[in-house]
Amino acid sequence: MVHFTINGVEVEASREENVLQVARRYGIYIPALCYHEAVTPYASCRLCIVEAKQGGRTRVVTACTYPARDGLEVQTDTERIKARRRVVMELLLAQAPASEKLWEFAATLGVTSTRFPSEDPDNKCILCGLCERVCREQAGVASISFAYRGRHRKLTTPFEEPPDFCKGCTACAYVCPTGAVEVRLARNLLELQPWKAKVEMAVCTECGTPYAPTAELKEVAEKVKLELPALNLCPACRRKIHAKTVVMGKS
Repeated sequence: MVHFTINGVEVEASREENVLQVARRYGIYIPALCYHEAVTPYASCRLCIVEAKQGGRTRVVTACTYPARDGLEVQTDTERIKARRRVVMELLLAQAPASEKLWEFAATLGVTSTRFPSEDPDNKCILCGLCERVCREQAGVASISFAYRGRHRKLTTPFEEPPDFCKGCTACAYVCPTGAVEVRLARNLLELQPWKAKVEMAVCTECGTPYAPTAELKEVAEKVKLELPALNLCPACRRKIHAKTVVMGKS
């Protein structure tokens, strides 16, 4: 275990933890958009910057990638840090001006406008990479990746074609901090934009409601060793049938 301070508060952490993890565990707020505990830290948004002092030297570092160390002194909200965060936030707003979620988040940092020009007024993506990491590290599919370089860099599917191996788990949409990934349900098809992914949905045999991607159901059936018909009911119908069975059992 290591011991250090955050804003003067003494904290304890394991050597495997980063400063952001420790701060959150102790209820100390550090803003971040590209961080999620389920995937590897990437430090792309640069909003989690803090001042880290050790051995008489103070540096500005990203809390999500800076390791917990003995004797470290961390300051999360100095005037220098808050000023730099505001500039970073303005740059992100210029990059993804169409994201309402991003504007709402910016307001919490006191940023309500940006002095920087935007090349794409319809863009919502800040290239945080959360969708790519969760698809690769958690879903185990890797149907999303970074492509191109410089100002043309983007997150897309292989060859920018609809990925035929997408499971429709929607994890990419769940972790996206700006609403750039959208989930749409059209009849019995789940659509994920901007990936152009279309995944067949299983339909409840009781009420006829599409309730889960077929590919995911098959994967679950294989993992828990169940016959697929056992999963052919939506959660609501499953609860109704279970409740009815319980009542009949009591009577």
